[in-house]
Amino acid sequence: MATILITNYGTTGDQVPFISLGRALRKRGHRICMAVSEYMYSRVIAAGLEAIPIGHLDVNPKRVQDSAILWDHWSTDHKKLKSQAENPGQPWYNFDQCISGLLEFCGDAELIICGPQQEVCAAVVAEKLGVPLVPVILTPALLYQPNNWWRLAYLSREHRVKSDAYLQARRRIGLENWKAHWNYKRLIFCASPTLYPFPPHCDLNHQTGFLFENDCEQLDWEPSEKLKNFFSVDPKPLVLSFSSQPVNNIQPFLDAYIRAATKLNCRILIQGSWPQLNEYDIPDDINHENVMLLSFSPQDWIFSQASALITHGGIGTIARALRNGCPLLLEPHTTEQCFNARSVLSWNAGAAIHPKMISADSIARILEKKTLTRRYKETAESIQQQIKKENGITDACNLIESWLP
Repeated sequence: MATILITNYGTTGDQVPFISLGRALRKRGHRICMAVSEYMYSRVIAAGLEAIPIGHLDVNPKRVQDSAILWDHWSTDHKKLKSQAENPGQPWYNFDQCISGLLEFCGDAELIICGPQQEVCAAVVAEKLGVPLVPVILTPALLYQPNNWWRLAYLSREHRVKSDAYLQARRRIGLENWKAHWNYKRLIFCASPTLYPFPPHCDLNHQTGFLFENDCEQLDWEPSEKLKNFFSVDPKPLVLSFSSQPVNNIQPFLDAYIRAATKLNCRILIQGSWPQLNEYDIPDDINHENVMLLSFSPQDWIFSQASALITHGGIGTIARALRNGCPLLLEPHTTEQCFNARSVLSWNAGAAIHPKMISADSIARILEKKTLTRRYKETAESIQQQIKKENGITDACNLIESWLP
């Protein structure tokens, strides 16, 4: 049995795959310690793993909503963008707290796994302990987008962090000012090779499928009779998932999608993650029996029952939808989501719509003419068969165990 430290940061979708990976490694007999944001701490504990809330500034619904404009890459409100950039509230990175906290929490780690946003602190801790560092990439855009910060760092084979706080944190634990102490020879790219083969500039071959865990089985969950009855109609309902995307005024979006579903004579299930929704958000002139609001439910079952998924375009949600043969309508708000939308378009597994130009008519039209057609459904089901042949978690665990001292 080995002691493995996992540290990552971000929204729910960024962190859940690492929890799944931790659970799988724990089942193999390893001790797993996870350093995550405070918002995710209770979820890690519920998964049966050791945890500490430490690292970056905590990412939680309120903080993200307060800075929603930073998540809207279509915005042209330069004054507000500048104000948010100049007044972040507090530093995003407390190197001293993060590095010392990781060493205290799991100073006997024999291997460290990290996501991109925790690479700097994780690399320092790995250097101090003299153990392998395994960066895990879940987001294809990091490898494919030409000017992405992470891709440029990968191509240069090193990170040079010039922050005084970073250098001071290193000195306090007895390390040199700076050293090219980590590289990407153990990098794992966790995305389906069917959909995202390693880009030609990469000289690594450590790729697995997506890090899926059966969420229904994990949560010992069964759909309620009410939920089963809601989906026992033809045509099958649409699903709208807001995930962790902050929207300043959610009501126009909600109205547009509910009315679009009504125009198509479809029911619609709205799955809110961070947005808090209630029955008062449904327009009064809409039959409430055709709209269901659900704060949380395992997505595997929901997506397998839906005629299509409408979402902003996080790669985890896209991957799980296609794993269940569900075609997509994407409404991308960030450059990463735009990249993901372009990928879905290239596979003919879904369509995309500009978030600043939506209306009930335009949504209904693109659903009817594209996403809900037999062609897109067949493509999604074809991709489903390919993805189901992959086992990203098993492959990732095998690689990680091969690098243990």
